[in-house]
Amino acid sequence: MQKMTKSLATSKHIFNITAEQRAALCSPQLCCDDVEFNEILKSIKQTYSTEGFVLIRGLLDDDAKERLVAAGHELQSADTRRPPIGNQFSALEFGSAFNSEKVIFREVALDSAIPAVIAKVLLDIEEKDDEDGDEKKNDTTLRLLKDAFMAKGKEELHCGWHVDDNLFWPTDSSSSGVNVWLSLDGMPAEYGGGMAVSPKSHTAEWRRDAYTSIGSTPTLPPEGVSPAQLRKTFGLTCNMASLNEEINAKIESTKLVFDYQPGDCLFCHRWLFHRSTIINEDGMKHYDDNSALKRYTIRYERGSAKLIQGVNLEPSVLIDPQNSGKSLDEVCEINNKPFYPRCWPPLQVEEKKVQSLGMDVLSQEIFPLAQKKKIETIQGLMAAGAGKA
Repeated sequence: MQKMTKSLATSKHIFNITAEQRAALCSPQLCCDDVEFNEILKSIKQTYSTEGFVLIRGLLDDDAKERLVAAGHELQSADTRRPPIGNQFSALEFGSAFNSEKVIFREVALDSAIPAVIAKVLLDIEEKDDEDGDEKKNDTTLRLLKDAFMAKGKEELHCGWHVDDNLFWPTDSSSSGVNVWLSLDGMPAEYGGGMAVSPKSHTAEWRRDAYTSIGSTPTLPPEGVSPAQLRKTFGLTCNMASLNEEINAKIESTKLVFDYQPGDCLFCHRWLFHRSTIINEDGMKHYDDNSALKRYTIRYERGSAKLIQGVNLEPSVLIDPQNSGKSLDEVCEINNKPFYPRCWPPLQVEEKKVQSLGMDVLSQEIFPLAQKKKIETIQGLMAAGAGKA
């Protein structure tokens, strides 16, 4: 295994938030009287807009960070009895925020300063005057789209340069949500095992060719995914290196990595190309047998973002195909279920209780049914494809 060559991120990509600033972010108001902090927020927004990513430290207090790391360790330890998942993960749990036994994932994803940064700074969700001018109301919401806990160690495979496909990011290409990669372990760049990004790739001239190579969402027709299209692109997302060597080399030449610390939050534009990095030989020696490095990924979207039309493996669509093409807000309102829990504007206490109970019902009753339908759908699609071969 070769040692990873690296270009280390500089201080312009990294911002540190104090406890007082974290509290200001979590307050309902969208403004702050701290001039210095406002300048920091402007720099964060500018860096994210230009580079396509920004790393922020201090968004979780020590208690939340310790509880999250402990919960991740429990999930990873429980999965050590099973073989690596697809030779890519030593542990993997989708929908960790819906896990009623590990509520810290829910707290971090929905109620921490993380969604507050996205709503207030990165996506600039504003409050507008009502028609009578007396009240203010939000013109949109921020919702949790997808989340997953992952642990990666000595696995043979890793996911190459990509943007998330429609299984991980089921909204159409008109939306530009935010992907948060939260490190639960220290991951020095010199040892590998973390996340690499390609600065400014969300606006690069070659990005359309890259989307085409791996069948990304922007290449889909307006009517969405056809069965033939899903069969054709299924499993291509991580294979840029073998599908388009020229584009892969271009992206690789821009690679940037970080010295990740526990609690670091890497905010990435939906269309920023990124990839995981393999633990190198020095890393294997450094981590010894304890090389399952843990991370928590959280994807956020505006409530106005619409689900992809056509064939869809999204739980809300598998349960009710009429949800295809609807906005996240509409899906939650029509079904009266928090398929995409609201993070912003902040919920009142009773609203939060109702949403949390709804998430438990989904996790215990609805998602298992959707998973069965997902397996049946995939098997049917593949069988149909084999019949035409």
